[in-house]
Amino acid sequence: MAEYQLHVAITLAAGLTTSIAVLCLAGPRKTTTELPTTLDGTSSLLRDPFDITKPEDLVDGIPIDADGFWRRVRRRKLALSFVLALVLAIECIDLGLSVVHETRPSATVYGLHAAFALYTVVLSVYATSRTGSQHAHAITHLSALTALATALYTLIAILPSAPLPTTSSFSVSVAVYSPLWYAAYALYAAALGVASTTPRGPKLHFPPEEIYSDKGSARITSKNEDNVSGIASDSVLDLLLFSYTTRVAMLGKTVESIEIGDLSILTADMRATTLYASMRSAVRRWTLHIGSWSPKRGSGVELGYRLLRVNAGPLVVIAILSVAVAGMFYVPAFFVQRVVHYLEVDPTREHREWGYFFSAALLFGGFAVHLVSNHLWSLTVTTLQVRFRIQLNTLLFAKTLVRKDITSTSSESDPQEAQEGGRAEDKPIEEFSSKAQVMTLMTTDVDRVASFALHLFTIIDAPMEILIATVFLYRLLGVSCFFGLGVIILSLPINHFAGSVVVGTQTNLMKARDERVSLMNEVLAAIRMLKFMAWERSFERRVESIRERELRYQKKTYTIEVLFRAIWNATPILVTLVSFWHYAVVRKQVLTPSIAFTSISVFNEMKFAMSAIPETVIKLFQSGVSLRRIETYLEGAEIAPVLSLDNQPRAIATRSATLTWAQERSTKNSPTSSVSSTPKHQFMLKDLTLDFPVGELSLVCGKLGSGKSLLLLSLLGEADVLSGEVICPRTPPDTLASFAGVVVPDDKWVVQGVCAYVPQSAWLRNASVKDNILFDLPYVEERYQKTLEACALLSDLDILEDGDESEIGERGVNLSGGQKARVSLARAVYSRASTLFLDDVLSAVDAHTARHLYQSCLKGDLMRGRTIILVSHHVQLCAPGAKYIVSLDNGRVQYSGDYSGFEHSDLLETLMYAKDPASIETKAALNPLVEENVDAAVEGLTVTQDETSTTPSITASDAPTLLNSDIKPTKKPPRKLVEDEKREVGGINRDIWTSYLAACGGWAYWVTFAFAVGIGATAPVLENGWLRIWSGSYLDESQRHSPAYYISIYAAISMFGLIITTVRWLVFYYGGIHASFKLHHGLLESVLFANIRFHDTSSRGRLLNRFGKDMEGIDSSLPDDLARSIICGLSSAVTVVTLTIVGGPLVVLTVIVLGFLFFTTAKAYNQTNRDLRRLDSVTRSPLYSIYGETISGAAVVRAFGASSKFLRDMLRFTDTNASPYYWMWGVNRWLITRYCLLTAAVMAAMAFIAVFNPRIDASLAGFTLAFASSLLNDLVSVVRRYVSLEQSLVSVERVKEYSELPSEAPEYIEPRPPTFWPSNGAIKCENLVVRYSPELPNVLHGLSFEIQPGEKVGVLGRTGSGKSTLALSFFRFVEPVEGRILIDGIDISKLGLADLRSRLTIIPQDPTILSGTLRSTLDVFNEYEDAEIYEALRRVHLIPSGDEPDAATDAVNTNVFRNLDSHVSEGGENFSAGEKQLLCMARAILKRAKVLLMDEATASVDYATDELIGKTIRQEFAHSTILTIAHRLRTVIDYDRVLLLDQGKIVEFDNPAALLSNPKSSFYALCKATGKQEFATLKRLAGL
Repeated sequence: MAEYQLHVAITLAAGLTTSIAVLCLAGPRKTTTELPTTLDGTSSLLRDPFDITKPEDLVDGIPIDADGFWRRVRRRKLALSFVLALVLAIECIDLGLSVVHETRPSATVYGLHAAFALYTVVLSVYATSRTGSQHAHAITHLSALTALATALYTLIAILPSAPLPTTSSFSVSVAVYSPLWYAAYALYAAALGVASTTPRGPKLHFPPEEIYSDKGSARITSKNEDNVSGIASDSVLDLLLFSYTTRVAMLGKTVESIEIGDLSILTADMRATTLYASMRSAVRRWTLHIGSWSPKRGSGVELGYRLLRVNAGPLVVIAILSVAVAGMFYVPAFFVQRVVHYLEVDPTREHREWGYFFSAALLFGGFAVHLVSNHLWSLTVTTLQVRFRIQLNTLLFAKTLVRKDITSTSSESDPQEAQEGGRAEDKPIEEFSSKAQVMTLMTTDVDRVASFALHLFTIIDAPMEILIATVFLYRLLGVSCFFGLGVIILSLPINHFAGSVVVGTQTNLMKARDERVSLMNEVLAAIRMLKFMAWERSFERRVESIRERELRYQKKTYTIEVLFRAIWNATPILVTLVSFWHYAVVRKQVLTPSIAFTSISVFNEMKFAMSAIPETVIKLFQSGVSLRRIETYLEGAEIAPVLSLDNQPRAIATRSATLTWAQERSTKNSPTSSVSSTPKHQFMLKDLTLDFPVGELSLVCGKLGSGKSLLLLSLLGEADVLSGEVICPRTPPDTLASFAGVVVPDDKWVVQGVCAYVPQSAWLRNASVKDNILFDLPYVEERYQKTLEACALLSDLDILEDGDESEIGERGVNLSGGQKARVSLARAVYSRASTLFLDDVLSAVDAHTARHLYQSCLKGDLMRGRTIILVSHHVQLCAPGAKYIVSLDNGRVQYSGDYSGFEHSDLLETLMYAKDPASIETKAALNPLVEENVDAAVEGLTVTQDETSTTPSITASDAPTLLNSDIKPTKKPPRKLVEDEKREVGGINRDIWTSYLAACGGWAYWVTFAFAVGIGATAPVLENGWLRIWSGSYLDESQRHSPAYYISIYAAISMFGLIITTVRWLVFYYGGIHASFKLHHGLLESVLFANIRFHDTSSRGRLLNRFGKDMEGIDSSLPDDLARSIICGLSSAVTVVTLTIVGGPLVVLTVIVLGFLFFTTAKAYNQTNRDLRRLDSVTRSPLYSIYGETISGAAVVRAFGASSKFLRDMLRFTDTNASPYYWMWGVNRWLITRYCLLTAAVMAAMAFIAVFNPRIDASLAGFTLAFASSLLNDLVSVVRRYVSLEQSLVSVERVKEYSELPSEAPEYIEPRPPTFWPSNGAIKCENLVVRYSPELPNVLHGLSFEIQPGEKVGVLGRTGSGKSTLALSFFRFVEPVEGRILIDGIDISKLGLADLRSRLTIIPQDPTILSGTLRSTLDVFNEYEDAEIYEALRRVHLIPSGDEPDAATDAVNTNVFRNLDSHVSEGGENFSAGEKQLLCMARAILKRAKVLLMDEATASVDYATDELIGKTIRQEFAHSTILTIAHRLRTVIDYDRVLLLDQGKIVEFDNPAALLSNPKSSFYALCKATGKQEFATLKRLAGL
């Protein structure tokens, strides 16, 4: 019988055994999964409100025409069974014949063959009646088994019978096979064709609206009913070739722009809901214990263990494939060596069959290696990476929904404390002290951990590759290989050192980059303040200085990387030289082509394996840091679990409770700081015993900073209870989700135990007014209209062009503070809550609106029977109707009881005029200028910027959003204030290319560039060409030189190539750094000096994306992508030209055919991948938005019981984003698989041609095959790098878009004003006409007035009267259409903006302060002494007069303003709005300008402080001209004059006393509307 038949039979038996074992281990597949949930570690099974998995989430999809499919497949399986039965019959005949002839070895072989055939028949018959997963498993096994049989039969069939000349290693005796053997072979091949092309399941459909976000679902235009990924149903062959991706890959050719609906929906095991459920279950069930050891909490080890364990299935497959790939990796190199060796021993081609055999083996071996390795990559990159991202992101988001809100209360640790004893493990607590840092966890850290999936298989693969390569090299070079490997080992410490330097430099680079982006975040948040103060240039210099430091680190990183790359490239050169030197010079061996070229190929491949190990270790450590940070966050303190509605208490009370702001406690081994440098950490409510009546209105009042907001948050469970007890109902997290879509009768609308919360800082979503009010509850027309009326929103909606469909912009930029507060209140009123916590909802409205809200809302029908706990300073209005009143002062209860007792206490008189401190967290409750008299609001008012923003810097951007309904009566679809992010279509425009290339450098740079690149491309040709000459010299002894001669020249050529390559990279990176600087400078300049309209209509997140992620791509990725695209492109061209020249016409034909296939697939891939990358970027924005919304509004979300609803929304956004990300990598694998197969075909074709063409000797064949083997990496790299290059150029495209913005007027105009201007402060306004844009109506109509130097003027008026527009006109935020403003006789329109704005001062209603310290906030540019700053703080009464700066700082509830080093958190959130306004006042006092504008500058402080501030203003600005916009009439009643505006016209302009003396004056009516008592007070203050 034939040799190797026994080996074949044993291999078949092994395959049979493996199949049986796998089927037994797999067992029956579970169709559903029930996850038990526990609470607080108890074993009792309870409903988990965060378990939001629905039955439909667990299925891949709904089968399409299932019955018809299974009928068709059954016929295929019957045919398969018949074919395999024929094989069994043949094998049985062979077995019988062998028994008859009594040949025992043959009987054993045929017995194994028959057993194998019998098993396949049984399996195919079993599959015939099976459906679902059992069918899929059977077909998969049958495909594998028939493939194994076909491959083995093919190997035996093509093995030559003649021995290979001069060697016995392949000497075989091949028998003449019988027709039965060939029949079995053909039948196995047919069975393989049937089995591998049989679908594993029917096509599936899944409703897109069940998985994608609403916006994503709305864009679905795909008509494909089978919209689920074919990975669940396609045939084994399609699976092997990634053909299920073909539909997505071809989208680039069939659609103009890919949308989410064009992509196939991922299977259930890749969807967010399923992955979240499995990860959440893993966190609860699995802990890491090895004996008595367990990892330290917060180390990241346990999280990593859970992450790996929950993904155990894919990881096991990855491990198996890693072993297989490592074993198969050098198969192509082995057969290349055999082909070249054959040409050496048979130069006359007498036995071509051996050459063809090795060429065929090279082809099939290449196919096998590439298919297995690509599936390994697919599992790691596509499957595991996406799973890691989704699992960690969903886990972090779910944690955010229950984690104590410590971000706004955290502070930096005391520097001294850090020096004295701060330990490394204390640091993680401080890492999440801002909302931006929490966002970093969900983006950067998660991505870093997920990207480690790419390196996981290296842990197994790389060591095995090195071991196999060593064995291979030993067979080629003998002991000489160990001398070469010794060089590699010696170079490892150098590589490690270089790697550690790179890591250190990268760390510094990231710190500088974080610092710059953090500063830009604050600059963009405070852009109005910067423009008011003319600080653009100062902050531009500050940003540029950080940018220069960042680019220095980037340049250093590039330089180190180039040197590191030089070492890396030098290593295989030295290894080769040393090995060849020892082999040829020392051992005197002849270096043949088969040894030379194969050795170099193996050395180069080993270089990748050896470099992968340190890279993997570095990535492992980086991922470990991120895992530690994520686990630290996940271990953070949580709010107490919420009981079900049935178990909620009815009472609302505190029992001897001591309360403080939420802090991290008890989860760390080291204690946290007991004293924080921020007011929120230090502040406590002491010994509270309160009992709020159920179903009644309760009032909480007190002075600025007395702890009212802390009391509300304590009742909501958001604060820490240090001692005592707090009793209060809390809404279960899934309550809102259970209400969605359920319409109930009005009498059952209010649900006991459900709460609602209105914070001082109105928390609104980027949605319509209506959606914000409904908050996912069903729309009930009657209740909705009543809510609008009760919250005084009807007149606002009449003014809004789109009514309640008007979009609320980011941070509510297009609504006034009062509008935001009332929309926020309307949400609580409309809700089904029985208990409402209202924090200072009346502070942003005037007396009329406050009275309306109190009477129609708080005491109206909608609130009847509901418990209301109201924080307010409107004591006179609210106290008489309150059932229970609590008065706080500095954290202690001054009074608690009913109104009668309160009325007779000493507190009443004080609090009558004490306004509530502006919210402890608010910015929004600040805009009185919009909220004047709602009842007196004039129909048809043109709403200007007076009401479109919470700040005085309201700009033209808002005007289009709030238009008169009379102007455009035609109802149009609601317009978007903030447009969807722009997504380009098609390729990168030429001007983007030219912009970047021009930024790299001038003609001298490009000449140097062309020279370096051109010379570098020829180096490999010279190296391989000389090696060909050297290795070919063994044929002609007369022309042979000494080995030292050849190796010297080879060394010189190699080192020359290394130097040129190093210089080439330096040239690339120099241009990249130069371009980065120019592009960032242009972007920064454009954004800082853009008009204010741009900033109001642009999302800050988009701007930060340009300064952050886009600039990072331009800095780090673009130069590398450009360089590699050019290098790989030239290398491919050189390779093709070389192969063409060497191989002749056959190679030309081969290159043309394969080149066409390469180009076709590359073009489709390029278009598709570019669109998928853009879609990935765009779909990531909503995901980041919901992160940001939830982090900032966690308390509101929890109070309404909306946590599970937000979680479900987040999972939808995650799925929407995961789909393009998954398919982006999937298409990548699709392309590379085809490229690999084509390249294997190229290699085999070159081998066939070399065998066929006698003119090609062994050395030339080795030279050719060496180039052909490099073609794969080059071609794949060209396409991938070009796509990456285009993606990086998308960043340039986005940066360029914002580098060409319309800018404001020039900073300086000659002649400039005198240095001392304005010296007097005289103001003259002449016929001033202003409108925001040409298509809008005028806002100010011919204003003319004159203000004398030093005069104090109050500016009053109703909503939309033009007050803020007038203030903005002084700073030229809006330019006059007619008329002019003169200050000290100079027309301000003739001045540069920097000159104008720097000489005036404004104190805005919405105060803006930067993070840092109190000193840096008040003295941004270090211009003042500490004594001056302390004096300014005393003037605004933030520290009492006479206080020493170092007065007692260790008292509870201490005054932090005594310490100028006190920390100011992000946005100043650790101060109340009143305190922030007073800080802005202190800043103005330090500046001492001659003209001062104040826009409700003291709206958020109590009356007593307001009066003191008024005295300060009169003293400090006695010689300054002051314009004060106010609706608090007390503020301006003693001014020199008041200016009353109405509809942009001056109604009255006179002394307050004179106007009050005239009962017919509008000012008189305005004062009288405040109430009798206040009217009398105003008259007394006016001197009447």
